[in-house]
Amino acid sequence: MSTLKERNKMCHSNLIFIVLFICTDYVTGDISTSLALSKLNSGATFFAGPYLDGSGVSNVTTQIGTHAYLPCKVKQLGNKSVSWVRVRDDHILTVDRMTFIADERFQSFYVESSGVWTLQIKYVQARDAGIYECQVSTEPKISARVHLHVVVPRTELIGDSDRYVKAGSAVILRCVVRGALEPPSYIIWYHGTQQIFTESRRGWKTQLDRGAPDLDGDIHSTIGSLIIESTRKKDSGNYSCSPSNSPPITVSLHVINGESSASAVTSSARSLFDDSISMFKQRNLQILLRHRSFVMLLVLVIYAQLSCHVNYSL
Repeated sequence: MSTLKERNKMCHSNLIFIVLFICTDYVTGDISTSLALSKLNSGATFFAGPYLDGSGVSNVTTQIGTHAYLPCKVKQLGNKSVSWVRVRDDHILTVDRMTFIADERFQSFYVESSGVWTLQIKYVQARDAGIYECQVSTEPKISARVHLHVVVPRTELIGDSDRYVKAGSAVILRCVVRGALEPPSYIIWYHGTQQIFTESRRGWKTQLDRGAPDLDGDIHSTIGSLIIESTRKKDSGNYSCSPSNSPPITVSLHVINGESSASAVTSSARSLFDDSISMFKQRNLQILLRHRSFVMLLVLVIYAQLSCHVNYSL
């Protein structure tokens, strides 16, 4: 009799255990299902395989001579491959970390923590501009495009390309770099093919003004100046302004003696006038506006000097 009671007790215990297990599984499953449904109802998107993060960059702008970085963010990549293709000629540049082009400037690298595959282009050239496509080897293929814009700064002269000055007078040769994302780190001046070292030339100096507004009001320009306080006949020749990030440009300097023609001397005085006015404009336009009487005095002094030069030559 006792044995039968023990069996009934064990049977009831097992039954209770089974009921509790089923109820627990039901409740847990119901909670999980509710969570999943709430996520679906909230508009969340679920992917079973690789997908591209739509928040990536689609336009990259860089300056010629610098490095460009084109990002492609891939989630849940798994065992798939990521390729970079140049769209204009369908040339495969890289597959994963391997490069498939002879140009060693191209390289792909991966940052696992962010899931970003980056195509690096070193020392960017103007011809590198265009569209590049990041492709993931799924079926069907998924891809994203990045448009690379290459900025090419330009070098211009301030003043005439031919400058005439009288021996013994001062002259300022200037060039300006425009359209650069980054200012030049230096501007080198050449006399002919010889680099100018102002330390070894008395009365010569160079000047670099970054971010100063030029005559066109461009605050991103950089102005390079070569200042010669007292010119000599042997200073005649071609002078080249050679910035670090844009093409060089050349100005011809003609140093003339006292017996030269009146027109050349007049040109010299006019150049000096232009130098003075433009220098004031570039350095402090507001001061000129606030001190109009000073400006008028300056104009009269330079005009008197111009008249003296002309009368002397005649």
